[in-house]
Amino acid sequence: MTYVMILPKNEHAQSRMTEDCDAAMDLLFLAVKEILQIPDSDIILELTRCTTVAFNRSAVDAAVAPDVVLTFATSDRDLQPRFDTLCDRVLSDWNDRFGDLKLEVWVSLIDAWAANTEA
Repeated sequence: MTYVMILPKNEHAQSRMTEDCDAAMDLLFLAVKEILQIPDSDIILELTRCTTVAFNRSAVDAAVAPDVVLTFATSDRDLQPRFDTLCDRVLSDWNDRFGDLKLEVWVSLIDAWAANTEA
């Protein structure tokens, strides 16, 4: 299972992600499917609302505060060697489609995972 969250960090990014939701989700879905080779039914994508109130002044002054953060989480430890490839693919595809939005990509392993849903 891989869970992907799109976290807009300002109102402009939220508006853009909402308007282009299908394009953003398709881009991320394909990257996970092709790079991590996850079955379609084991990929969950979520677009959240912006909850960011402010960034610290030094991040703003240095222009490093992201417009969007993408988080990828999986419990499949054997996929870890593919994380860099996933990041490279997502950044490349993102820049082609949403290059005006500054992006950070975070990929992580979940130590434990359980669900009461069946695919």
